[in-house]
Order: sequence, then C-alpha cells, then structure tokens
Amino acid sequence: MFQRDIFIKTIMSAMNKDSDIYFLSADFGAPALDELRQKFPDNFIHCGISEQAMIDVATGLALEGKKVFAYAMAPFISLRAIEQAKCGPGLMDLPICLLSVGVGLGYADAGPTHYANEDYACARAIVGTSVYTAADSQTTQQIALELIASPRFAYVRLDREELPDIGEMTLNDVKAGFRVFGESSSNKVGLVSHGFMLHRCLEIQKAHPENFYCIDLIRSKSFPDSLNISAKALLVVDEQTPSGNLAACVFEGLSNKDTFLPIVSKCLPEKYIFDNGGRDKLLEENGLGLSDIREAGERLLN
Repeated sequence: MFQRDIFIKTIMSAMNKDSDIYFLSADFGAPALDELRQKFPDNFIHCGISEQAMIDVATGLALEGKKVFAYAMAPFISLRAIEQAKCGPGLMDLPICLLSVGVGLGYADAGPTHYANEDYACARAIVGTSVYTAADSQTTQQIALELIASPRFAYVRLDREELPDIGEMTLNDVKAGFRVFGESSSNKVGLVSHGFMLHRCLEIQKAHPENFYCIDLIRSKSFPDSLNISAKALLVVDEQTPSGNLAACVFEGLSNKDTFLPIVSKCLPEKYIFDNGGRDKLLEENGLGLSDIREAGERLLN
C-alpha cells in the first residue's frame, strides 16, 4: 500500500474514537482522501492549493484543542509554508503534524519546482519539530500511531512510490527513532539512511553483510538517545542537497554524545535538476546510483 494511504487509513481508524482529530488537505488526488472525506465530513477540510493558509487553519484548530494533520505535496508544505510552520506550531508549540508526500526526487520528471531536496534541512531548522522519514508502509503506520497517541509538532516525510516492506516494525522502534539491520561492528561500515534511499543501502548490506550494516534513522530529530554506534566509519546516504542534510544531522547528533567517527555524506550535488528520465536515471546521473553508494562504502573499508 502507498505510504500516504496507510497513514490516512490509520488516522481514519483513530477518528472513530476521537472526534478531536482533524485532517486538512491541499490535495484531492488520493482515493484514501475520498474515503476520509465521506466518512468524516466534519473533520476534513480541503484548503485548496494554498498550503500557507492551510497551516494557519491548522494553527487555529490546534489552539482550540484539536489534534491536526495537514497533508500536501512535499515541496509545497515545506518550503512554501515554512514561515507559517514556524509562527504557528513552532512558536506556539502546537500538536500539528505536517504530512509531506513525495520527498526527494519522488515527483521525477516534474522538474525542480516539484522536487523536495531541501525540505529536510528546512524542517529540521524550525525550533520544536520532530522529523520522521518512513521507508515502508509498516513504518508509516507506526509513525501515525505514535503521533495519534502523543500529538506534537511533527514533520513526516513519506515517499510517493509504493515501497516494499523491509521487516517487522513495532511502535517501540518508532519511539526509539531507529532500527538496525545486520550486526554492528567496529570493523564494518555503517550505512545510515532513511526513506527511499534506505532500500539501496539494504541491497548493499545484504550482499556484503561481513562489511556493512544499516541504520534506518526513522526519527532524525530529535536524534535518538539510545543510538550507540560502533563502526569503522559511517556512510550517510540521502536524497537531499548537501547543506543541512542527513549527514549533518548524524554528525551533530553523535558529536553531542561525544562520539566521533569518520562520516562521509553521499547525497545529491549542489544544483537544481532539470533533466527527465525517471527517478532511477536521475539518481544514477547525480551520484546516487547503487554502484556509487557501494563504491563509496568500499573506499571506507580500506
């Protein structure tokens, strides 16, 4: 199931018991939204293509004691509405979840206006955010359950594509903020990622478990307290541009724990991407193909 749909269906299940949950949308393009709107017309607000106004509406509802989920395409709910996110849920510490769909190059061939390659840095920079990135539908569902049970100002990053499940996932994993694949070791390279790019890292780890293990950083802000890393080096892989990306987060998080390891960032270049050809082709052309990641990891082993 698509991540967006499982998140919305999880919200709908909670709405059966909690009339204080509201769902706002700047999009009509999902069957799950149609079902939510039909079942809970009083708790669904379509705000039109006006993400800034949607965050202001969410702020008003949250000030009245409501638990609010606001959904839109990733580039528009992040960069377009960043001031409203700061001045509403940020400054006022309100339980609003911004549900961002289509991160990275998820809207491939739509051009740089529709790519979300800076959303992570922007969301992480706002005071008070919790930032989650889901790699599969099970993770998505558990993130939704966590935010229903413990509402807070959160920015949730979902992929547009239907990604395969990568293993059993529990609410405790989301509470911890991470999960590990393979055995960690001071002789191995740790591949740190989240979302779409985690699947590429797992391909490498499964092919060479003697050399690599993977960390799925589900919640990168706040950085997981219980994440203690043993590795020869870390290769941090994400579909963002260099400034403020996942590698910067990992370096900051580990340095605050007095952990200092060689950390190499594998990300998109500092440029806007105008080419077409699909997501895989764009990643290959911009240094994030499977072979690029594997070769970067192998260099760290030497």
